[in-house]
Amino acid sequence: LLLVASTATLGEASGFELALFTGPTIATYKQTFSFTGGSPQVQLARLTVKDAPSLDADGGLSFGASATFFLSNSFGLEGRVDSVDIDLQSFGGNYTLELGPPGSPVATLPVTLGEGQTDLQQVRPWSLNLRFQSQGRVGIGLSGGISYMPSVGINAAPTLTVANLNASFPISLVATPVNPDQTRHLGFNGGITIQIKIASGFSLVGEARGFTFKRSELAWQSKETGALSAVEKALLGSIAAQLEIPEFTPGFWTARAGLAFRF
Repeated sequence: LLLVASTATLGEASGFELALFTGPTIATYKQTFSFTGGSPQVQLARLTVKDAPSLDADGGLSFGASATFFLSNSFGLEGRVDSVDIDLQSFGGNYTLELGPPGSPVATLPVTLGEGQTDLQQVRPWSLNLRFQSQGRVGIGLSGGISYMPSVGINAAPTLTVANLNASFPISLVATPVNPDQTRHLGFNGGITIQIKIASGFSLVGEARGFTFKRSELAWQSKETGALSAVEKALLGSIAAQLEIPEFTPGFWTARAGLAFRF
C-alpha cells in the first residue's frame, strides 16, 4: 500500500473524505461437531448421538467509520474501523443415555446437551485499504486491503439435561484457543460502494463489504457448575475429550447505508 501511495505527489492530493454507516451483519461461521472414537462412554453408561452438536454464528447490527486521503480525484488510501455485533448460537445435541451392558441396556434415557447463546460483544476489525471511486452525481467505488481483528473470546455454557427425569447435569463447556497467539486475527476485506451526491461535499452512501480472517483452532474445557455423580463426571470428561475441535472463523458480510463528507 505504501509503495503505491509513494507514486503520487502531494501536489496531486485531492482532499479527504469522512464517512459513517450502519446496517445488518451476515455471519459466515457454522460448524457441526462429531465425536472422535465413537460415542462417549464410561463403564456401563453410553451416550448415543441422535442430533449432533453445533455452533452457528448470528450477526446483528454493525457500525463503521472511514477516512480516505485521496491522492487524485478517483484514487486514495482508506483507513476504517468497523464494529460488528456477532453472537454464537450453541446447540449441544440430542442423545440417548444407555445404562447396562452393550446391546442389552437395563435403562435408556433421552439426554439433551442444552442450547445456549454466546455474545462476542462488539467485534472491531481495523483495516487499511486501497480505494477507487468514480466521479459524477452517482459514483461507484471499490476498495480492499488488509484487516486486523483484536482478541475474540468465545464461551459456551450449555447444560446437560435428562428430560424424562426432570433433572439436569450442571456443567459448562468452554472453547479456548489451542494457541494463545491465535487470539488475534489478520485477514482481508473488500467492498463495493455507491455514492449519491446530495449537497456540496455531502453524499449518501450504500455499501456491501465482506471480511475474512484466519481460522482459530479451539479446544473444549469442561467445568462443573454443581454437584455431579461419579458417572456424570466421567461422561462429562468423555464429552470434552471426544468432541470435535471447533475451528472458529470470525468472517462476516455487511450491507450498510450512511453519509459521507468530502473536503
